Amino acid sequence: MEAPLRVLFVCTANISRSPYAERRAAQLAENSGLQVASAGIPGYPGRGMDPEMGHQLRERGGEPNGHVSRSVTNSVLTETDLVITHEYVHRLRITSSFPEHAIKVFGLHQLADSIAALEAPERGLALLDQVYSQAVSDGMQRDVADPYKRGRAAARACALEIDEALAVIVPVLAGIPAVLSD
Repeated sequence: MEAPLRVLFVCTANISRSPYAERRAAQLAENSGLQVASAGIPGYPGRGMDPEMGHQLRERGGEPNGHVSRSVTNSVLTETDLVITHEYVHRLRITSSFPEHAIKVFGLHQLADSIAALEAPERGLALLDQVYSQAVSDGMQRDVADPYKRGRAAARACALEIDEALAVIVPVLAGIPAVLSD
């Protein structure tokens, strides 16, 4: 039996987008064995989740309490099979600072669109090889806008955008039936 995938979501400070994606992915993949975590690049270690994104998470049945932000490090990346970034610049920073991990770093929309384009997605690490060899392009135009200090409407839009992508990504990564975003 193959070990469950270990997925890391990355944003700037690890207080808004990445912890939201981590907690939502955990909800969607419940009891599947998929392991999710989050970090920031550059990151601001020791902070809780942004209140507006926490509100969005609670509206979807999640719990933001207990999140403690951390930075992307080589050891965090070494313990990860797949890294999902929310901005193209996050991807560039990781691949330039930690080139040995570049093959496992994808943008959120890049990964969702690449998975959606596959006729027969594999599971586990074979999926990552499949996606890497056929990945759609990525760039700043595919960024998930940072909602930090931009109010409830920006947080809601961000949460909906992340949920749409997770609805494509999580079932394939977790090996579970497709889920509908809220």
